[in-house]
Amino acid sequence: MSDTKTIVLRKPLKHGKDDAETVVSEITLREPLAGDYEKAEQSAGVYGTSIALIALLSGVPIDVIDQMYGSQIDEAEDFIASFGHEAARNPERSADEIVIQLTKAVQITKEDSALNIASLSLSEPTNAQKRKAEAAGGPFARMVALISLIGKVPKSSVRALCARDFLEAAAYFNGFQVRRSPDSDD
Repeated sequence: MSDTKTIVLRKPLKHGKDDAETVVSEITLREPLAGDYEKAEQSAGVYGTSIALIALLSGVPIDVIDQMYGSQIDEAEDFIASFGHEAARNPERSADEIVIQLTKAVQITKEDSALNIASLSLSEPTNAQKRKAEAAGGPFARMVALISLIGKVPKSSVRALCARDFLEAAAYFNGFQVRRSPDSDD
């Protein structure tokens, strides 16, 4: 799986005026970070979270992304979704505790610091922890808050997680929604 994808636009798009006019003939997307999902959620406005996320990941203004053909938006969304494909493929009941070895270690500072992480130790949240995370805002902001709270790492470190690691942690928490069967030993 590549960390980037370039989509050549079938129709070049323009933005800006006069000497500042820019023509966009392609967009290059990168793998999202957890913080990108959160920012897109906060800035979605009339365009929606998906369009805001594509704009963030490509560095192209949101109103230009809004002019793209639907099939090319779908292509961008498929690329972004591919990073969470494994985590969402077969939902299973989550274990009470888990240590996730990060695909890409988070390196926020040069010195040895709690901001830099190579793994996340997570456990099933209590109702009080879930309520506290709910106060953070939308679904992505809540997940950042929950991972920070349970994993005992700063939100800035969670926001720096690559999509694969962030979505694996989210899938772990979602695994508590899978019901245990009445005849299980759990």
